[in-house]
Amino acid sequence: MEKRRFLCLSLLLLFCLSAIQAQWDAPFSHYWTVRGFYNPAFAGETEQIRTAAVYRYQWAGIDNAPQRVVLTADMPVAFLQRRHGAGIVASSEQMGSLRNTLLAGQYSFRQAWGSGALQLGLQGGIYSLQYDAGSLHLIPGGEPYERGTLQVNPAERQLADLNAGIAWSGHFYAGLSVLHLTQPAFDAVPDSIAAIGLQSDSARSSIPRSWHLLARYNIRLFSPLEIQPMVRVQSDLSVTQVQATLRLKYDKRFSGGVSWLSDDGYAFFAGATLQGLELGYAYSLHTSGVGSESKGSHELYLRCNFPLDYFKPKLQPQKSIRLL
Repeated sequence: MEKRRFLCLSLLLLFCLSAIQAQWDAPFSHYWTVRGFYNPAFAGETEQIRTAAVYRYQWAGIDNAPQRVVLTADMPVAFLQRRHGAGIVASSEQMGSLRNTLLAGQYSFRQAWGSGALQLGLQGGIYSLQYDAGSLHLIPGGEPYERGTLQVNPAERQLADLNAGIAWSGHFYAGLSVLHLTQPAFDAVPDSIAAIGLQSDSARSSIPRSWHLLARYNIRLFSPLEIQPMVRVQSDLSVTQVQATLRLKYDKRFSGGVSWLSDDGYAFFAGATLQGLELGYAYSLHTSGVGSESKGSHELYLRCNFPLDYFKPKLQPQKSIRLL
């Protein structure tokens, strides 16, 4: 009986491990608003301080459905008579008892290239993983009153993570990046279970390395209408996912469109810019996989840009006493 319970526990951990692997770099409907999350080379891309936030509630109607939040901020900086970029990325995801957070800093080097600019970017950060396996009840055998209980504590892991990318920005942009360069490895088994000898190589996992391609082109049909076809391709060299988007923008204030995600479904979105603050909503209709059993996914985004001197103290006008 005891061996059977150990076997059940091992299978449970393996199933949870599969769920952990599936969540890395999950797609957003508004991926272009936080493209620095996928490629650090986009840090400092414009002459402004850019901030963006995306919240996604996935698979509504399913208990313990995933929820994700991503925050990005970047700005151009100049030193040694060269143009550079700096940025920060923070993300958090929760699915049941699984909680992962990331805090990272970004640097990019910018060089004029043709009608635009070529940027090389690097990102370094720390992943914090928290996994709670709950309580495990063991029955060692013998008399019923000899039954014991083992309380399993949550496991916490901190992993260093490294990303790199290259991008070109002008009248269109395109970027290629590789995330999780070192494929950080961790043990998916809580420390208390490892302490009693249940640790095994099968519970050893890692964040898989993945490649991302982002591209967008602006087509100005007639003022003030603009069409922006976009694409995002993600691959770990064994599974490839394609996300194609058609976005319409009117008068630089209103936008809307549709996205198609391979092996998943469609997303419909709309947004508006009010007094310099851009916000939008997307609804995802899943036609396959686990999402097809849900009521869809919901996503909100918020984006705001500031001029570089926005936070600098403003000089107050002064009057000369000679003119009084």
